[in-house]
Amino acid sequence: MLVDLSMNVHTARLLDQAFGPKQIPNLPYPQVAVLGRSNVGKSSLLATMMRRKKLVKVSSRPGKTRGIFFYLVNDALLLVDLPGYGFSRAPKAVSSQWQSLVEAYLDSAAGPSLALHLIDIRHPPTKDDLAVHDIITGRQIPGIVVATKADKLSRSRRMRSISVISRDLGEPPELVVPASAKDSSIPINDLWERIAESLQL
Repeated sequence: MLVDLSMNVHTARLLDQAFGPKQIPNLPYPQVAVLGRSNVGKSSLLATMMRRKKLVKVSSRPGKTRGIFFYLVNDALLLVDLPGYGFSRAPKAVSSQWQSLVEAYLDSAAGPSLALHLIDIRHPPTKDDLAVHDIITGRQIPGIVVATKADKLSRSRRMRSISVISRDLGEPPELVVPASAKDSSIPINDLWERIAESLQL
């Protein structure tokens, strides 16, 4: 079961990538799409989840990654890193390209069985966050909301922020999982276990 393996990620590697709809591969593994704003800490969280700091390129420039990257974990599951959204300096053409590529992936034959929607725990969901949430739920893709950068808040403020996020997204609080790429007291295994439960692995 992935629950057991999550506590010891044996292997993680970049299996494939796509920069246009026609390049989206049809891969024979359960897929978990990972979506979030450009500055939400997505790359850092993925690197922490896979125990591979150098596997996922962490950029200091938001909006730099514009492709889809398929990471195979333990030869059992794909974490699919989708390009970040909501980068304010991105031209409209880039925003349109993002939506076309992401929606093509979500609608593909081997699309995601689960979506991780990353929200910065320090702030209420933005208009872009709400729009992406609608894109996910409109396709009836099961989702988990991951409240990133949880180490930035005290436990009490963390709980209050989770309540705000769940309220604004219209999701129950138990579907909002706090996570941190830096604080080991917020176990990344909790997120892995939630993924395994959602996928019934």
